[in-house]
Amino acid sequence: MTLEFRDLTADPADLALLADFYRHYVVEFPDPDERESMANMVDYLRRKPVGWYGRNNYHIVLAIRDGVTVGCSVSDYLAEPNAGVIEFLLVTPQARRGGTGRSLVAKTERLLDNDAKTSGNGPLAHVVAEINDPRAPSDVPDNLDPVTRALIWDRWGYQGLDFPYTQPPLSSGQESVANLLLIVKSFLPDRLDPGAIQLVVHEYLRWAMRISEPDSSADYRRMVDYLRGLSEMRTLSLAAYVGVDPSQPLHVHRLTDANDPDLAALRSCYRRAFGKSPLAVPESEFERALTDVGGYHLWTLRGSEDDDVEGMVSLFGFETAGLCGYVALEGRLRGRFRALVGRIECALLRDRPTARGWYVEVGLHTDPGPFLAVGFEELDVDYRQPGVDELVRLLFKPFGRRYGPVSLPVSELRVTLAEIMDVVYHAPLAPEVLGSLDGLEFARFR
Repeated sequence: MTLEFRDLTADPADLALLADFYRHYVVEFPDPDERESMANMVDYLRRKPVGWYGRNNYHIVLAIRDGVTVGCSVSDYLAEPNAGVIEFLLVTPQARRGGTGRSLVAKTERLLDNDAKTSGNGPLAHVVAEINDPRAPSDVPDNLDPVTRALIWDRWGYQGLDFPYTQPPLSSGQESVANLLLIVKSFLPDRLDPGAIQLVVHEYLRWAMRISEPDSSADYRRMVDYLRGLSEMRTLSLAAYVGVDPSQPLHVHRLTDANDPDLAALRSCYRRAFGKSPLAVPESEFERALTDVGGYHLWTLRGSEDDDVEGMVSLFGFETAGLCGYVALEGRLRGRFRALVGRIECALLRDRPTARGWYVEVGLHTDPGPFLAVGFEELDVDYRQPGVDELVRLLFKPFGRRYGPVSLPVSELRVTLAEIMDVVYHAPLAPEVLGSLDGLEFARFR
């Protein structure tokens, strides 16, 4: 079964193929704010033969197997930054796992490289693409698990660009999209710098999104302000970002009931880490939560599937946020907390895609440094666990990357803390906690 590629034109036969495939596109892009209209795609194709793009170019490539379209990519060549943009790339569910995606992205990259050479710019410098950030809240369910997608693009040689990318509205009836990650594959790495990325975004908005004056977009201006403050363009390993770093392997096993053979090892790990802590709970609470609490995660951690248990995690997922009850890393797993944070955030967002972040309770005699180093902030509240006399540090982290001060509405904080007290401790929220929040619109941090 040979896979063929068709770079569409405005020919009626090609437009008919595009119209037939557009129904897959609508399904695969459930967020209407991310979706390009069929009318715009047709218009872009019709502009090509009359020279509207100048030295730039535009491609809609269909992947066809045995007469059936099984994939599609839409891409732009931008001459000014000598870069390509893959606006979207999808493979129908029935054709996945067979190399179709890899072949399609390679074909798209070759077309963009040919555009670069035809324009007189020499070899293509970079290709960028948008993916849903697997560690960002979303109001619209994704068509593909965002972690799976990130790992696929990682295998194809792409990295995340570490800046607050936002897609401006594509039309007057659409909204900005902030839960995206701009990714890049560089063919000339020495030329990847903040100025180059700014130029790519500028031209992408201008030619693909038809924003004739990108500086008129508040979203674009915020991106520019951030990029201009960078001395270098930082990138993210997509695999490491979701906690799957080959250099720091971490095997996670989720317990589902009290008969799991890992439970004894988890209890031993918990006892070693928290047995003498005033914040410890009876070990029977783990079994109770597994049985009675929806959205509860209880994990054992290993370096690999065949290793002994060297860590444990307990997590609660609530409507607006998650709570890490306990986390312990021993032996060879020490130093792998950052990878674990990626796993935790992806897991909590799978359960509650609209949740904004997560909390952790830390005893006054426990070093909060590891949490602060990955983006947590300590809340300025008089927080106690029921039945525990001493104050407890309550830390909060928004999911994913952070580029500025944490903004946490007090109304949201009250709801989450009430849920924590009810579900975890079977107690009401203490008056002193409520009192420390009175009169505030946003939470204060120490």
